[in-house]
Amino acid sequence: MIKSLKYIITVIAVTITVGCSVAESKTTTVSTIVDFGDPNAKQFAMRLKSLEDNKKTDQVVNITQFGDSHSAADFFTGELRTLMQQKYGNAGIGWITPVAIKGQSHAAVTWCSKNWNVLSSRTLSNLDFPMGGFIAKPNKDFATIRITPRGSNNKDWQVKLTFKTLKNNTNSLALYDANNHKINLSNTPKSNTWQTASVVSKMPLVIKGQKDIELGGIWLTRYQQPGVIVSSIATNGAKQTIWQKWGKDWFKELSISQSDLIILEYGTNESFDGALDANQYRKNLVNNIRLIRKTLPNATILIMTPPDTMANETNMPKSFAKIMDIQKQVAKSEKTLFWDWQVAMGGKYSIKQWRKRGLARPDLVHQTLRGYKESARIFYADLNEFVRKNS
Repeated sequence: MIKSLKYIITVIAVTITVGCSVAESKTTTVSTIVDFGDPNAKQFAMRLKSLEDNKKTDQVVNITQFGDSHSAADFFTGELRTLMQQKYGNAGIGWITPVAIKGQSHAAVTWCSKNWNVLSSRTLSNLDFPMGGFIAKPNKDFATIRITPRGSNNKDWQVKLTFKTLKNNTNSLALYDANNHKINLSNTPKSNTWQTASVVSKMPLVIKGQKDIELGGIWLTRYQQPGVIVSSIATNGAKQTIWQKWGKDWFKELSISQSDLIILEYGTNESFDGALDANQYRKNLVNNIRLIRKTLPNATILIMTPPDTMANETNMPKSFAKIMDIQKQVAKSEKTLFWDWQVAMGGKYSIKQWRKRGLARPDLVHQTLRGYKESARIFYADLNEFVRKNS
């Protein structure tokens, strides 16, 4: 068992194959965030440091993680959110899906909905999906959603709601606060156009919609509270190419987020693709990074590799090494931050040790709740060390 990731150690890993035993020597390096020259990295570190020092009490630092199933359960991002807010202040929850998504969860909020269908960009194409790739659509009039943050709800919340009206009907969407008072929406509906309304409300928030409304993602932040927000925008089974299935204007929502750090956590699903087009994968990753830079010119970007993963008891996924190599090459060429999740776990085949410790699931791909929390704690420590060195 690897007891520390903060020292360079030589690990003798023994893997058992059919009919024989093979001893493999490998070197596990220090888990750390590598800066390949991100132009905004120092500014990001300074913003976090100023929160820690309480020098700028109105400051909010937004961290937004895009990803697959490793992010969709909010186990990793939920623990990171908790740790960051304990140190730097709690500015709220961040981006959430409009309703609960089957097979996914969120550590900081619950939904209670009635008469809504969910459309997902994971399984559907040729729809005008908003950022995140989920649409909630009423299947009859008088559909309702109640959104309740976990914990204390007695403070005001800033709510940014992304929606589309299919007709010019001002009555197709209504919001009600914790006291059942209707909240005035100042936006004039534009037919068949995604738009974002911002209101202040006490929670829980109730949303009522008619058939001619569609809902996208919702941002929940504490009203005029400094601190950190960690958002998880993720879909089970997603590949990086899922962005190409979202509508042509989705990046406008990303601009509204005012994110200071964008984390790209994709690659696990691509690593199982034996016919992966490496050049196309590299090109798409580069294009996504450049889209972020154009949309959020002051944001720092971090590429997070897949965690250590095995296809079976003896083999890595067919394209795993290729994905890891391309991600590091692109981090260098596009000058982003880079965090190697496999190294953070202990290196190649460490997923087996994590499974023995109850930190990884039997599939040797996903981690348990304890495992994702452990991964988040390692990343949190690395992020704070990065802030210390750059501020």
